[in-house]
Amino acid sequence: MRDTKARESLAPAEPSPHLIRSVTRALSALPTGADAPGGSRVVSWQRPDRAVLDESVARLAAAWPLMLSELRIGVAQVALLEGPAIDGFTDFATHGAIYVNRSRLRTSPRGLPGPVRCAEALVHEGTHTRCNAAQLSTPFLTTDADSARPVRTPLRADPRPVAGLFQQMVVLARSSALYALLLGGDTTAADALEARRVLLAERARQAIGSLRDRAPLLTGHGLTVLEECAALLRTTAV
Repeated sequence: MRDTKARESLAPAEPSPHLIRSVTRALSALPTGADAPGGSRVVSWQRPDRAVLDESVARLAAAWPLMLSELRIGVAQVALLEGPAIDGFTDFATHGAIYVNRSRLRTSPRGLPGPVRCAEALVHEGTHTRCNAAQLSTPFLTTDADSARPVRTPLRADPRPVAGLFQQMVVLARSSALYALLLGGDTTAADALEARRVLLAERARQAIGSLRDRAPLLTGHGLTVLEECAALLRTTAV
């Protein structure tokens, strides 16, 4: 078994051509009317940003070491964004890199600490990376899903393909579980963490319900993952 801690992973990435091109593609894919003044761009990590990232990794190590191990394997680079257009994303063309807006490293208006928000961003975007890789060997959806009508999803205002809904389900279930695990530790922001957990769990249940309504579009593996997400919500309910 390889020692994944020994190799570089979750490394803060400086602006580089492949990352800049990826953000350009993401901006061009935004739905009509979603453009934000100033757009978003890849920027350099400053010392305070790196400190937040380090603390986020430490919190994951304490609360959810298995998730951190997965992130260390799947995520090589963390690109930092600035500008309101894009909160975060992954791009299959730059698999192994995730993109996180600097705003997700700061304390939220509702009192979520910056390192907690950053930890959620790592889990969120890292889960997309895991799903992107996993679906290549064992698809979650049947070929009929490719031609199915786009659906409303918990995280996007514009209708999304069923594949997008499926990934949102996994992301939301895991993100909710993260907050449940963090609440089991020492925290001074328990009310804010619990409010976030409840919101994410509610959205995850919405995604699960929508996919159950479309069960014929899921493969056997996809149905298994759906039930695993439902079980994760049950076992991490506070």
